[in-house]
Amino acid sequence: MKLREKQMQLTREMIKDTALTLFCAQGIERTDMAQIAEEAGVSRRTLYHHYKDKEELAAQIYVENLERMFGQLLFDFNFEQPEQSLEIILDKYLALREHQEALIYYDAIFGVYYSTLSKNPAELPDFKQAMQGWYTRLVQLETVPVAPEEKTRWVEILLKSTHLYFMYLQKAVIIAHQRGGEVTEEDKANDRQFKDFIMQGVRHHKTP
Repeated sequence: MKLREKQMQLTREMIKDTALTLFCAQGIERTDMAQIAEEAGVSRRTLYHHYKDKEELAAQIYVENLERMFGQLLFDFNFEQPEQSLEIILDKYLALREHQEALIYYDAIFGVYYSTLSKNPAELPDFKQAMQGWYTRLVQLETVPVAPEEKTRWVEILLKSTHLYFMYLQKAVIIAHQRGGEVTEEDKANDRQFKDFIMQGVRHHKTP
């Protein structure tokens, strides 16, 4: 990568990190591009060179966050040990809640923001492309020989289980923010309990 390209990439990452912090702290609607430029230490001209408007910037952060929360974690799945690897992935979601809750919280506020524009995040071209890519890569994972129908069944279990846990954690993060952001020991116990609830359901229905 050439020096100029690397500098541009670093600038884009700085802008996105700054925007994510501002969006989570005060809401997407109450954040404007001028404030993002000032906090990121770049000129407005530089900001608009990378992103045509706030909507484009917010949407890109949303899709990239999904990649970090879904696209990366899902590929730890092992069809040879499906239950164990599913639980490991759910534990990593729990770690996100404890150490990177902004990723989960932003998903929620972006959904609300996009609905005010009468738009659905699922209709974003980048979102559709990412979802299709994740599913295709999962089905094509190089693993021990597994019957196609068994692989498809476990991919569906994986996607449904992680989605369910993510929705629960998202609600938990929102509630924590509403009361000031503090996560109590009771919250942590409830998070683990819900994860165990999901795994119990998987074990109960693991046989076709």
